[in-house]
Amino acid sequence: MPKTSQPFSEWRLSPVGARQARQLADLLGPLGIEDVFSSPFARSLETAAPFAKKHALQVVLVADLREHHLTNEGGLPSDEVWCRSWEDFTFSLPGCETSLTAQARICRAIRNIAQTAKATSAIFTHGKIMALFLNALTSTVGRKEAEGLTNPDVLKIGWENGAFTWDRHFQLAGLQPIATEHRQTPREQGTQTPNPAAPGNGGSPSRLQVGRARPAVPDRDRYLPLSPPQP
Repeated sequence: MPKTSQPFSEWRLSPVGARQARQLADLLGPLGIEDVFSSPFARSLETAAPFAKKHALQVVLVADLREHHLTNEGGLPSDEVWCRSWEDFTFSLPGCETSLTAQARICRAIRNIAQTAKATSAIFTHGKIMALFLNALTSTVGRKEAEGLTNPDVLKIGWENGAFTWDRHFQLAGLQPIATEHRQTPREQGTQTPNPAAPGNGGSPSRLQVGRARPAVPDRDRYLPLSPPQP
């Protein structure tokens, strides 16, 4: 279980999260994944590890896949900070990261992977940063959609002729029965009721960028190449 005394990047999966990661490894098999990329955060690596081991694949660390740095305090950001990060993309606490900066780096990271990948790739990352990527595709994705992501959740993102595609109708078979909501995952050691609005926490598997999410957005799936404004 995560402890507020631990750096956020070192928070590990809870027993529930570890079980979900093992189950996810089985579900991803039919997708034909040949390359695995992960955030360097411990819980993301622990989510990727069962699948990578099962299929004898190497996990490539990409620093810019890390979660949005919202607070320097122990534990998760407050509701106020979480909400403000969606209302004002130039907002950040001292020494932390604006949503604009975080969005620019996640778009850059995924674009770089897409441009160099030779086959279907799995990208293991985190809830808030993944939602910021979706927001760069379409501004209709915001706080409400980010809070609707499950643990784990899977998106299916394509790259074709220099543009991203998002298959919003894709549903990974078997995912729904094993996934949980944020509120069902312990927030930190000794805490039983997590902040349901907070981004991914240490007890939950990270998000995988090769499957599905469920935001209520118009039915279109092709987007221009991402060139987010530089912070």
